Amino acid sequence: MISNSGKMGTGRRILQGMLLLASGRREGISCFEGTPDSFGAAIAPQLAMLIVGALQVFMVPDKMLGLTKVLLSLCVVLLPAVVSQFYAQRWGRQALWLRYITAATWCNWVVLLISLGATVLAGLLFPAILTQPGFMGALVLSVAVYEMWLQWYVARIGLGLTRPKALVLYVSILAATLALYGLAALLPPHYIVLKDLLQPMINVKKG
Repeated sequence: MISNSGKMGTGRRILQGMLLLASGRREGISCFEGTPDSFGAAIAPQLAMLIVGALQVFMVPDKMLGLTKVLLSLCVVLLPAVVSQFYAQRWGRQALWLRYITAATWCNWVVLLISLGATVLAGLLFPAILTQPGFMGALVLSVAVYEMWLQWYVARIGLGLTRPKALVLYVSILAATLALYGLAALLPPHYIVLKDLLQPMINVKKG
C-alpha cells in the first residue's frame, strides 16, 4: 500500500511538473527527480511502443522497411539524451542533466496530449472542420512550433542555460534528427518519413 501510494504521489508530481513547464512556469522543473531510475521511467513508455513495433515487423510484407522504421524511431528517441549530455558536459551542467532529460522526455507527452485534445475538441464543436486539409495542416504547424518552444524552454530552465545556448542545444538535436531522416531516405529501403507524417492529411483530402 505504501509503495502504491508513493507511485501515485510521484505520478502526480510528474503531471504537475509537465503542466507547469508547459505553461511556462520554471518551478515545474523541481517536480522531476534527477536519477537514472527517473529517466528510465520517463523513457520506458516510448521504448515499450518500439518493442511492440518490433514485434509487428514479422507481420508486415516489407519486413526490411518495418525494421528500418523501428530502428530509426529508436535512434530518434535516444538522440536527445545523447546530444544533450554532450552539451551538458561541455558547458559544465552535467549535475543537472539527468533531471533535465527526465523532464524533457516527459514533456514530449504534453505535445501529443495537446494534439489529441485539439482534434477531439474540434470534432465535438465543429465536426465538419476535421475533413478540411487546412485544419490538419494548421494543427500540425501550431503543435510543431509549440513543441520547439517547450523543448527550448525546458533546456533553458533544466540546465540553467542562456537563451542562445538553449537554442543551440535544441537546433543541434533537430539537425541530428533531420540528418537521420535524410540518411533513412538515401539508403535502402529508402524510407521517407515525410510521407508518413503527411499521410493523415492526404487521407482527409481524399475523403
